[in-house]
Amino acid sequence: MSSLRIALSPRHLRLLAPLALLAVAACSSEEKEAPYIERPVEQIYSEAGNAIDRGEYQKAALLFGAVEQQHPYSTWAMRAELMAAYAYYQANKYDEAVGSLDRFISLHPGNPNVAYAYYLKGLCYYEQISDVRRDQTPTVQSLKALEEVIRRFPSSPYARDAKLKIDLTRDHLAGKEMDVGRYYQSVSLNLAAMKRFRQVVDQYQSTSHVPEALHRLVEVYLSLGMLDEARKAAAVLGYNYPGSDWYQNTYDLVKDLPKPRVIPVNLAAKAPADGPTATPAAGPRVDAPVAAPEGQTAPAADKPDAKPADLKPADQKADDKGEKPRQESKDRGFLGWLFGD
Repeated sequence: MSSLRIALSPRHLRLLAPLALLAVAACSSEEKEAPYIERPVEQIYSEAGNAIDRGEYQKAALLFGAVEQQHPYSTWAMRAELMAAYAYYQANKYDEAVGSLDRFISLHPGNPNVAYAYYLKGLCYYEQISDVRRDQTPTVQSLKALEEVIRRFPSSPYARDAKLKIDLTRDHLAGKEMDVGRYYQSVSLNLAAMKRFRQVVDQYQSTSHVPEALHRLVEVYLSLGMLDEARKAAAVLGYNYPGSDWYQNTYDLVKDLPKPRVIPVNLAAKAPADGPTATPAAGPRVDAPVAAPEGQTAPAADKPDAKPADLKPADQKADDKGEKPRQESKDRGFLGWLFGD
């Protein structure tokens, strides 16, 4: 019996090798794929729960998905949707978890567990928060999702933890603004740095970065020659954070600044008879000197050489000249009541 031999050149072998590898891979993938077997919903759900207990979250998510696929109209399917999202969250598959949660919220907005779905969605973004030097998109998304929990479900058991995490996310966003502002200040881009520090003071007032932001504003204002603005920022810092280390540094910067020019006011000027009287707002005066920190003494204020003549009341001027004071009507408005006329 003769044997048949086929001689193949090396070129032919190189062409056939990839086809052989594809055939082997196809056979192996077919062997690994589990056949579709319909099982009772209780059995699949129980197996998925056991997988979570063992820490096999990826397997559990697939099993919960099988519950929804094989028994979409059962009462277990709705629970399986939420549990699949939880399993993806535990497996650090945050995109898959957010997708499952969005689908659950859109399909079951009146479900009693929808508050947990919103909360878990906020946690998915919260777990992705990175260093302040990196992109803060997950931080913004986490803040929006957690604020949605507070707005929709203020009395839910998840609202308290959501409030705590909102404070942390806001502090993180303020830290990002401070990091960018410090960089701009280091390269002498003072206007850009001022914008970042002002944003921290205006939008993140309850964070721990506000004292430093006010101190940096004083530094920026002094670099730009804006002495009045520097005094204002220092006064706000001393009024709200008198015991802060940042205020000690700020006071060292502004204590030797020239005193602001104060325009004298004639108290004898007649006030308008009608109209409400403006009440001064609480807080530090703009023209007030910056208070010294505890344990230090502020430098003595410069005394004026002579008392301005405008401060003398008009009636007293008339007495000095021997003239009779001018009689005014008894209705002198606010100043008449103030001086008892």
